[in-house]
Amino acid sequence: MQRSRLIELLAKKKSGGISLKEQFELSKWLQGNDEDRELAGQIDELFGMEYRPERTDEDRKNREKSWDRIQKSMHSESGGEPPAPKRPVGFRWRRIIPLAAAVVVLCMAGAWYWHSAVKDAGTRQNIVGTEKGSRSRLTLPDGSKVWLNGDSRISYGASFGKNSRELTLTGEAYFDVAGDPNHPMVIRTAAVTIKVLGTAFNVRAYPDEKNTATTLVQGKVQVSVNHKKQLSYMLSPDEKLIVSNDSGLPEETGGGRPEEVQLPKDITKIKIVKTDSIPPEAQWINNKLVFVNQPLHEVASILSSWYGVSVVVQGGTEMKARRYTGIFENQNIQSVMESLQVAGGFNYKMKNDTILIAP
Repeated sequence: MQRSRLIELLAKKKSGGISLKEQFELSKWLQGNDEDRELAGQIDELFGMEYRPERTDEDRKNREKSWDRIQKSMHSESGGEPPAPKRPVGFRWRRIIPLAAAVVVLCMAGAWYWHSAVKDAGTRQNIVGTEKGSRSRLTLPDGSKVWLNGDSRISYGASFGKNSRELTLTGEAYFDVAGDPNHPMVIRTAAVTIKVLGTAFNVRAYPDEKNTATTLVQGKVQVSVNHKKQLSYMLSPDEKLIVSNDSGLPEETGGGRPEEVQLPKDITKIKIVKTDSIPPEAQWINNKLVFVNQPLHEVASILSSWYGVSVVVQGGTEMKARRYTGIFENQNIQSVMESLQVAGGFNYKMKNDTILIAP
């Protein structure tokens, strides 16, 4: 083992931040190396002496001996020997200066590890998630409220709300963001990045779905497309931006009326028609399952995360594109499927946690 690595491990041990793996590495090395084990003991001895006053000549002599032994150990790595003193008055200082450098190295290593530990603590991620078929509500450190739909999660750093407000979303969430003009909230998904000061909006960003959709309820948000950095859109209340998770695929707009704007084929901006203070896309926070002119493949995906089952459409493209509208509140999956079957003219089978939809 390099002497620098040994000093690093000893410093971590002294700072109390040595890991179990590193402690095993250090112990195993010291067990098989008498000289380095003696050095570790000398450092322990020296640190113990540093906090005791020199009360007697014997204390002073013991300290000088410890410094001398550590100095010789430090010089042994380069194969050299410490310079011999020429006169008594300089004897102690010629020992102390090289040894002081060694102690400084040890202290610097400890300080480096402490700084790294603090940095790691600052970047540690808090992760909150839900299983399929469940929903949850939480309050972030800055006072913002978040509702998580089934099979969703958010992650944010331990310093969230102090110097910045950044988080990552997978799945679907409704945000009621606390105002803070100096620290905009930034929400990152696989397809888009959303920047907001204080507002309420819904984001659906499941990785296994075709699109990522941002629906604004109140305030303003700026949505940037990750795979096309030059594309950025400002949303006003009751507007919805749909971005294809695969930029090579054409977009299906679903419900609503497309705005008269020039957009790439994989990005759609629509105006939401709503009959309540909350648009249909966010009614799930009130425990309502709402479909507005949505294709069957989207309905199947929503039912899967809502009820914690697997809903599979076995029909062809035409059947998957068939559209449905309906509102369901506190109904079980079988009741919902019966209603959709009457409206859509398909057959379905339920087996364990899987629902198969066929013509």
